Amino acid sequence: MAITTNEELLEAKKHIIEVSRELAEVGLLVRTWGNISQRVDENSFIITPSGIKYDDLTPDMIVKVKISDLSYEGDVLPSSEKAVHAACYKARRDVDFIVHTHQVYASCAGTLGIKKILTYFDDTDMVIPVAPYALPGTEKLASNVEMTVKKYPDINGIIMANHGTICMGVNSKEAVFEAERMEVACHNFLVDVCKTDMNHGVEVGFNSHLENGEIVYDSPDTPIRVKEIHEKIYKKRPDVKFIVHNKSEAVMTVSRRASHMRPLLDDFAQLIGYSVKVPSNEHGKDGQSYHNIKKNVNAIFSLNDGAYCVGSTYDDAMAVAIVLDKGCIAYISVMRNGEGHYLSLWESYKMNRHYRKSYSKLADKKGN
Repeated sequence: MAITTNEELLEAKKHIIEVSRELAEVGLLVRTWGNISQRVDENSFIITPSGIKYDDLTPDMIVKVKISDLSYEGDVLPSSEKAVHAACYKARRDVDFIVHTHQVYASCAGTLGIKKILTYFDDTDMVIPVAPYALPGTEKLASNVEMTVKKYPDINGIIMANHGTICMGVNSKEAVFEAERMEVACHNFLVDVCKTDMNHGVEVGFNSHLENGEIVYDSPDTPIRVKEIHEKIYKKRPDVKFIVHNKSEAVMTVSRRASHMRPLLDDFAQLIGYSVKVPSNEHGKDGQSYHNIKKNVNAIFSLNDGAYCVGSTYDDAMAVAIVLDKGCIAYISVMRNGEGHYLSLWESYKMNRHYRKSYSKLADKKGN
């Protein structure tokens, strides 16, 4: 149903914010990842902005975008995936609401290199198409999504390979239900096909932060060997102010069995790095140092002891920990499945570099 008055438009913007916060509460949206839109009429839609946390959204930040050429009203930058939303609205005239998430199990299922996920929800068979991979924010990604949506006109949920989901409906209730249904179904798939049954989250070990140049440990029982790792990180990374030690099941498993993590997911490449090494022995090649502390790698694995996730703020370090856990679930799923689609070094490097530049600009703006 078309939105025809300013009052209706304002209510629609408020509704998008309500839905985004509801999805954030249940873990389907985190920080600024993902986006939500609603069709205004046959020519335009409104969408969440780029780079603003859902808790900070106000109605004037929800942007009206033209479907035909992606032009938009006002000074607020719309989501970088506006082209994907426009492509869906073009292909599906019956769709009036779209939710794009980076939800865990569906995103992980989208790294296996297969064209569709055959799974089930409440004992009912379910097909989830997977759109071919393309870099986020590109015309190619929008084209791949449009092609997939047209190929499966009766399916409201698709996965964007190595990225996340697109969930559609005639209203927000339908789109949100599709996101929830896909997550359960993809978890079923990972358990049955990849033998990967792992809860997503952060299991905190020993955290710390800098206060007036001094390291403050959250736990008074932090072991000396762990303190030495924290000290090395702060010394080599002057940009780091907070460390979150993640000992989740998935991260612990990778810290025991892997030697190198290549990105399987866009947000991993963007936020964590394009090449993460995992120590395979207790002494390293030089017999002394075995922790891979690099400038643009935000997760430092410790042999059989999880990973230290770093950031300039607590929220940044926790975001790394959350994305790392998801990335480890994807990695384990691919290993147990026997095949998967890894991002290329060039793709990962390009996304990491772009994210760091964009994020620093947003941080500068917020500081002014």
